[in-house]
Amino acid sequence: SIERHLVQLTPGDKALNFGTQAITGTEVSTNTLYLDELVVKYSGKKPLRYALLEVPLPPGADVERTTWGIEITFAGSTEPVVLEKAQNEEGQLSYAVPLEQVVGEVRLRHLVRFGQKGLFQLPAVRLKDMYNPARTYYEQAPKYGSLRVN
Repeated sequence: SIERHLVQLTPGDKALNFGTQAITGTEVSTNTLYLDELVVKYSGKKPLRYALLEVPLPPGADVERTTWGIEITFAGSTEPVVLEKAQNEEGQLSYAVPLEQVVGEVRLRHLVRFGQKGLFQLPAVRLKDMYNPARTYYEQAPKYGSLRVN
């Protein structure tokens, strides 16, 4: 299964430190930085080797190239989490994350900004098995299938 969560980042008390605020509904703002968190749960008997996770974005959205030094304190936690280096491939109206192996649960986090206002219809996030393209896994009931950017 694939789950996608967008979380609004709020400035913390130190430089490069952010708190989180849950998004209610499917509205985001062009003036805010967001954390795009993807959770892939794979329960196959053998690990899924060499997969590509494709994440749709609306026009004008962009993944931040660097996460160096950024700490995020998630709601309900007191300890900040240091973001790992975001690894992705830019695409047209999407970004892709190559995964060497998927076993159990894989959690990926990217910083995203939205730059164009409007109401956008987005397809589901999908995970492709690179050596068996017939095995493609889709986000069930995409939470952000319809996204309004203000």
